[in-house]
Amino acid sequence: MAVSLEGPLSSTSTPKVTTSAVAVAAAAVAAVQIRSVQIDSKGSGHKPEWDAYWANGGREYDQRGPSVALQELLELVEAAGGASALAGKLLFAVENFFTFKPLLRFTIAYEYGLFSAIAPSQRQQWADAYARMIVPQGSLIVVLFPLIHRGQSPPYQVTMAECEHYLKRYFVLLRVDPNCRCIEGQEGNELVSVWKRL
Repeated sequence: MAVSLEGPLSSTSTPKVTTSAVAVAAAAVAAVQIRSVQIDSKGSGHKPEWDAYWANGGREYDQRGPSVALQELLELVEAAGGASALAGKLLFAVENFFTFKPLLRFTIAYEYGLFSAIAPSQRQQWADAYARMIVPQGSLIVVLFPLIHRGQSPPYQVTMAECEHYLKRYFVLLRVDPNCRCIEGQEGNELVSVWKRL
């Protein structure tokens, strides 16, 4: 999810997110029930493992609702007095992530799952795309999953070191939370990181 806002995340606040950013994210969570969405893997650099995943029902990673890590982030900001002044001002688009060029760059983006879903050979393109889409001093919130080895099929195991390797050219790491709230049974398999665009 990416949203265009008036200001970047603060590098000094706790938690390091602005109220307006979370208000927009909260509106998105309230308005949309997130479900697994089948994506055409042709030309994506994937082996046929995703095709097999969808052929078998494609529901293993369906949380049947919003990201639990995002909900936790929203609750923290709401407890700090967050408002929903920007509710209803969201625009959702279905685009090719690697070639998408928005008319306006985003102030904040929320990433959950793409880094592990794409072929490892595409991870530099992933970082390049976020750098292209986010304004200077803008923010990127990345939920990394899965951290625990799953074998050779996607979603591929990821590490914080890998994420940092690709993002450090464009972003400064502000915060890492390895103890974020996650879906039942995935404890220790996710972490949240917050980045500021250079």
